[in-house]
Amino acid sequence: MKDKITPILVAGLVIFAFLSGTLWNKVKTLQQKETGTKEKEEIPQQQQQEPEKPQVLGAEDQAEILKNPAASKGPEDAKVTIVEFSEYQCPFCKRYVDQAYVEIMKNYGEQIRYVFRDFPLQFHQHAQITAEAARCAGDQDQYWPYHDKLFSDQDKWLSQEDAKEVLVGFSGELGLDQGAFKECLTSGKFTQAVKDDLALGQKVGVQGTPSFFVNGQMLVGAQPYSAFEALIKQELEK
Repeated sequence: MKDKITPILVAGLVIFAFLSGTLWNKVKTLQQKETGTKEKEEIPQQQQQEPEKPQVLGAEDQAEILKNPAASKGPEDAKVTIVEFSEYQCPFCKRYVDQAYVEIMKNYGEQIRYVFRDFPLQFHQHAQITAEAARCAGDQDQYWPYHDKLFSDQDKWLSQEDAKEVLVGFSGELGLDQGAFKECLTSGKFTQAVKDDLALGQKVGVQGTPSFFVNGQMLVGAQPYSAFEALIKQELEK
C-alpha cells in the first residue's frame, strides 16, 4: 500500500508545483501590466535617440527674416544678428524684456544687429493693435521708445476693452504728433504688415512668443540672459 501511495504523492507534488509556477507567472504578468513595468531590454546602439540638434535656418530663410522688419537697430555689418518674433501682451515677452533684453543691450548693443518682428497671438486681445501702434510710432522714428513704453506701462492698457485711447496717449507722452499717430492707428495702415510678419514666423517654425534667431539659430522662450550671452560670444569669436 505504501509503495502505491508514494508515486501518487510524488505525482501530486509535481502537478502542484507546475500549477503554482503557472499561477505565479500569471500574477507577475498582471502586475507588470498594471504598473507599466517591463523587463529592460538592451536597445541596439543605432536605435538609441540622438540628442536633439538646435534648429538653424537656411540662408534663404535667414535673408527673408531680415527684410522689412517692424524695426531694427545696431550696425548693419554686425557679426551677430538677433531676430525676435514677439508681441506686447505676452507675459513671457515682458519677462524677457525686463530681464534679458536690457542686459543684452547694455553689454552688446554696439556689437549686434537687433531686429524685431511681430507675432501677435490670436488669443491675446490687444496683440494686433499694439503691434500696429508701435509701427505707427516707428513712422515718427520712435519705434524703440514706444516699444519700451508698451512693456513698462503694460498695466495701463492690458485691462482696457479698447486700448486705442491709451495707445494714442502714449504717443503724446513720448512727444510724437498725436494727430498723425491717431490717423495711422485708426486707418489700419500696418494691419496687413503685422499679419504678414505672423505668417513669416509660422513659415520659419515659430510657434510661440518670444522666439529668437541668433545668426539663424533658434532660441525659444523667455530664456535667461546667460543663454543669449553664450550664443553671442560664440558667434563673435568665429
